[in-house]
Amino acid sequence: MENTELLIIKIGKKTTLISFIGGTVLFLGFCFFRADFLIPSGIIYLSTAIIFNLLVMLALIISSFIYTENRSSSVSTMLLQLVNIPIAIMYFLIITTIIL
Repeated sequence: MENTELLIIKIGKKTTLISFIGGTVLFLGFCFFRADFLIPSGIIYLSTAIIFNLLVMLALIISSFIYTENRSSSVSTMLLQLVNIPIAIMYFLIITTIIL
């Protein structure tokens, strides 16, 4: 069952990276081009990313209890996912400052 745990950790890391890159691309696109259509796209992206990341986080939490030998890898992946939260908040605050 160790392969399942490693797969969950890989999915968590990829999810984190994709969420960060996707959010950053939308943020930079809005900042450079002031494209108003990116605001609804960003809201939809953020909503989807939150739901997907929460599901992956839940899977990582469950797997850390089931596969105790890989708990430290699961926890470090969860912490890596949590780093995206303040980044998303910062992007949101900057965009709302630009709009207002």
